[in-house]
Amino acid sequence: MRRVLYLDIVNDIQAQIEHGELKPGDVLPSEHELSEFYGVSRTTLRKSLALLINRNFIYSIPGKGNYVSEPKISAYQFYFDEVDSLKGQVDEVRLLSVKAIRPGRKLMQALDVHTGDKVLKVEKEVIINNRPAEYMIIYLPYVKGDPIIEDVIHFANFHGLLEKSRLQFQLEKSFTLEVIRPNYHMRRRLQCDPEEGIIFIHQTIVSVDTQQPISYNEYYIKSDYFVLDAKTLQTK
Repeated sequence: MRRVLYLDIVNDIQAQIEHGELKPGDVLPSEHELSEFYGVSRTTLRKSLALLINRNFIYSIPGKGNYVSEPKISAYQFYFDEVDSLKGQVDEVRLLSVKAIRPGRKLMQALDVHTGDKVLKVEKEVIINNRPAEYMIIYLPYVKGDPIIEDVIHFANFHGLLEKSRLQFQLEKSFTLEVIRPNYHMRRRLQCDPEEGIIFIHQTIVSVDTQQPISYNEYYIKSDYFVLDAKTLQTK
């Protein structure tokens, strides 16, 4: 019999909510009943419930139980991919450099690393219509012998490598989007005017299983080449 992990429970309950099998205001079965149903300990179950609360799918009332949350119609689910979200036919994703660096304060905080640690810095650019449309920097904690790190060092094709190599657990991604004025370095890199606003996205990817950062990424995109899709989060 397959061992049920806490993420399996999260995915199952979340799917029931998203498909309307569990409706807003419904009370979940008791912890004892859920533990018996999934064949897990109370500790494992509580880990699952805590993640569902963190994702705003359920909420807890002490002494009463766990309830399905009301959907927030002002909350949107965004789709972002560093290549697929670009407008136009991509000619090439070009690897510019790969090197190990010492992290500054920003990277130490973003990647949960220390002063003596090394961070792998990967620079790439995306070419559309023979012109640079995006410049990206990917930072990963450097662990010698890690298959992902070794692949990044020895091969140019990094796009999608992280997700494909981390299928054994789920990834949680968050990002912030700003419109900024490009500095001199970015104007040369993207071949844009000083007064032209560009899209700046900084993204963090974390392992849901360990809650440890996997990468911190920065994307600089010419606004003419960027589109962001979103939809409201509602149960069916």
